Amino acid sequence: MAAPSEAFILALDLGTSACKVDLISERGQVIGHEAEVVPVAYLDHGGAEQDLEASWGAFVRCAQRLIGRRLAPVESIVAVCAATHGFGTLAVDADGRPLHRAILWLDARGAEYAQQLVGGFLVGYAPHKILQWIRLTGGAPSLSGKDTVGHLLFLREQQPEIYREAHKFLDVLSYIDFRLTGRMVSTTDNAATTWLADNRDLRRIRYHPGLLAQLGLPTERLPPIVGCTDVLGPLRPAVAEELGLAKEVQVVGGSFDLPAAALGAGAAGDFEPHLSIATSSFITVHVPFKKTDVFHSMASLPSGRPDRYLLLAEQEIAGGSLVFLRDRVFFPQDALGEAPPPADFYDRLNRLVAASPAGSRGVVFAPWLYGERAPVDDPTLRGMFFNLSVDTTRADMLRAVLEGVALNTRWILGPVERFCGRRMNALRVAGGGAQSDVWCQIYADVLDRDILQVESPIHATARGAAFLALVGLGRMRFEEVSERVRVQRRYLPDPAQRSVYNEQFRAFVDLHAGTHAISRRLNRRPAN
Repeated sequence: MAAPSEAFILALDLGTSACKVDLISERGQVIGHEAEVVPVAYLDHGGAEQDLEASWGAFVRCAQRLIGRRLAPVESIVAVCAATHGFGTLAVDADGRPLHRAILWLDARGAEYAQQLVGGFLVGYAPHKILQWIRLTGGAPSLSGKDTVGHLLFLREQQPEIYREAHKFLDVLSYIDFRLTGRMVSTTDNAATTWLADNRDLRRIRYHPGLLAQLGLPTERLPPIVGCTDVLGPLRPAVAEELGLAKEVQVVGGSFDLPAAALGAGAAGDFEPHLSIATSSFITVHVPFKKTDVFHSMASLPSGRPDRYLLLAEQEIAGGSLVFLRDRVFFPQDALGEAPPPADFYDRLNRLVAASPAGSRGVVFAPWLYGERAPVDDPTLRGMFFNLSVDTTRADMLRAVLEGVALNTRWILGPVERFCGRRMNALRVAGGGAQSDVWCQIYADVLDRDILQVESPIHATARGAAFLALVGLGRMRFEEVSERVRVQRRYLPDPAQRSVYNEQFRAFVDLHAGTHAISRRLNRRPAN
């Protein structure tokens, strides 16, 4: 048991598919962990929703189990801080009760309305419509509809009764912070990704009346903006009692998962890249400037650090490809079989993948199962296996999935390095996929970069939330982050595989060039 003098943080990592709660020490060590699955409802026409009341219940149960294990003195737990999936939207009434299931970052039902708002001929945008958005926010509403503006427009046009009744439109973190404290607020990073906040001055991020006017949305229907390290106050007494914590335990603002994961991977300094491999994947880099690359759907936005911007380059599906294969192909509940997947499914997968050579015997997989965000923003793209033959094995197909996700990251990495004006020689890697030694080596070979696997990679997001809390409480500085996250293994690219993956990458890019128009025809949303 730890000494009572050491402080601990109860950190929530609410992902798209799981609620994870960690107890993290002041030194950044993961002391204990609990998790529960949280389901996503996938709907027609690209809908994706989640019941956040159920997510809250999962958090409470996980926290109770974790605290009940007495891994540290309860009185040494000084704060609760959350990191959640971002780009979500939830309408609540004046008492904070949800009026519907939260619309998630995967939801594309607002695409047609977003395109009407800002669409045009310049990579899909009308220049005269988006210049103000980019100048003020660094970005613009996604043409895919997969962000706050698209969600709000969808609610306004398709569910007007909910839109009218809404007291506030919250993001996912806002709802969790409300349940913890009773305050409806939005952190600076979440407010920035609504594309409705002027973030040119990091010291004064505010919703912009001109942008709100384009949606006809009064400022008071959005939550006030606070810093990611701001102390929001103590836990609600009823919540403290339910969790078994002292009523003095503080709640710190937190962030959405991308900024938290970067900090939790130890990539807190300028131009230190972080690669996350989770349901989705992304490259993040802290930079000292505000900049936008419209042509590759990436921008630097306010980060968890109040003095830095964070370049975000997101890949829509990564580990989600493996979940798709597991639940829809290998172990579906259908007429051909009802057996559940084995508990060690991913361990078996890694062993099987090792039986296939680099390049998967020519098989190429495109992971666009739910469209793509970067380096192209296209919700109509769809995944595929290419170049299958009668000699193709399941091992080849599985390896092609791991390679295809990494090839998509290589597709993103080039624009990221041009954005930053430098080559990224090594990337810190975290997330559930980073636990796989096979996948880390594939990334090193495909990217031709060193891959630095951080300690406890699956806990990086929660660790980043804990760091935000510690900074907010004055117990650490951002400059100390990297020294509190150990690199447990370094994967070096194998020169013998370079020509194989160069050829695979050319095929991958050509696949997009040759099929994106077909995907658009097949997957365009039917008219209402």
